[in-house]
Order: sequence, then C-alpha cells, then structure tokens
Amino acid sequence: MKKPDTNNRLEFFNHTSTTFEVPKNTNLTIIDVFSEEANVKREIIVHENATLNYIKIGKSKENVNVEYTNKIKKDGTLTMSLFEYGNSVNTVTTKLTHENTNFNINGLIDLDKDSKVNYEIKTNHQTKSLSDIKFKNLLDEKSSAKLNMFSIVEETASFSKAFQNSKTILLSDDSFIAVTPHLEISIDELEASHGATSGDLDKDSIYYLESRGINEKNAKIMLLNAIRNEVYANLENEELSEYIKGLL
Repeated sequence: MKKPDTNNRLEFFNHTSTTFEVPKNTNLTIIDVFSEEANVKREIIVHENATLNYIKIGKSKENVNVEYTNKIKKDGTLTMSLFEYGNSVNTVTTKLTHENTNFNINGLIDLDKDSKVNYEIKTNHQTKSLSDIKFKNLLDEKSSAKLNMFSIVEETASFSKAFQNSKTILLSDDSFIAVTPHLEISIDELEASHGATSGDLDKDSIYYLESRGINEKNAKIMLLNAIRNEVYANLENEELSEYIKGLL
C-alpha cells in the first residue's frame, strides 16, 4: 500500500518504543497499529511550536493495554486520532503546563461481537491551554465501551478552554456504553462544556432514505458510514484518510 503524501513527516511507531519526541518547529504524523496482544507505555513529548498528529488503530481481538503520558511545550499541539475496532484498555494522562498548548482527541469506537474498549482520560490545565476531547461510538451485538473523561482546570489556568463530548449509537439491545464526563474548575475565566448522548440511528433519516428508494439495510449502512467519515475528516487530508481506512 502506497504511503500518502503529507505536508509533514510520516512515521510508524515500533511497539517496543516507549518515548517519542517531536522536535521544536516540526510537524509529524505517527501511525500506531495494534493488531495483536500488547502491553506498552507511550511517553509523547511535543516541543515548542511543534505539531504531532498521532493516529492509533486498534484492531486486535486479543488484549491490548496502552498507557499514554503526554507532555506539550509552549505553542505545541498534540492531536490524537483513536480508531478502536478490537479490545483495548487505555489510560491517557496529559499535563498542560506551558502556555498556548493544544490537546485534542478525536475518537471512533466502532465495535461488534463481544469487543470491549475502555478509556481513562485525565487532563490537567495548569496554565492557559486548550483541550477538546470528542468520541463517536458505534456499538453492535454484545460489544461495550467505557469512557471516563476527567479534566482539571487549575487557578493558574485563566482563559483556558476545556471541552468533552461523547455521542453513541447503540445498534443492538445487548450493546452497552458507560460514559463519565467530569470537569473540575477552579476559575471563572474560561470556556468549558461536557456532554454525553446515546441512542439509536435517527429514524427520520432512515425514512427519508427509504423514500428515495434505498432499502432499510443500506440506509443504515449509509448513516453509519457518514458518522465514521466525520471522524476521518479530522485527519490531515483526504489521502491520509483513505490510507488509514486501508489499514483497517
């Protein structure tokens, strides 16, 4: 499979690696694929005015345990695109100790059979910074997911922004989601929000597509792919998005 053209360097993580640093003023994309059992730690350091697009693809049917520790220096940006299709347990700990740092998570948990995914996300704002954590979850058959999102905004982090959001579609009566969004705020000068929703596919949208001659099964497939594509669209460009889809 041909690697996509990107405006920055593209690298693959080795599962034995524990620390990865993005040098000052550098843009980097990392693709981290888990297709078998693993138990690893990831320390990610983004230096001043650097940008890292970290892409995780979890498709192992065996147990995968990943512990992330993130450090972002002044004017740095870390975006984690997390695509989960198998079994995994993950902790993501991020301390935002430098000014004007940006931390983003765009997650897609897309499970069937009896797959299970668990995320424990802890973000600490210690100075002016931004965190934006978003998950879309599609759960079928007996699959399940747990999301604990915990963000702390300290007194020293005036004018920070802290957002959390989770949207879930339950595709069977046996699927399950547990989401705990939590904000601990010590100041007034900030923007913050959190929310979690779950439900079925929109019946009006299904009816609309059926009225255009599309059967119910294909209408549901189209709607689910539209949700998936919203997450893929957050990647750097369309070529990278198509490349990631090809790794699934």
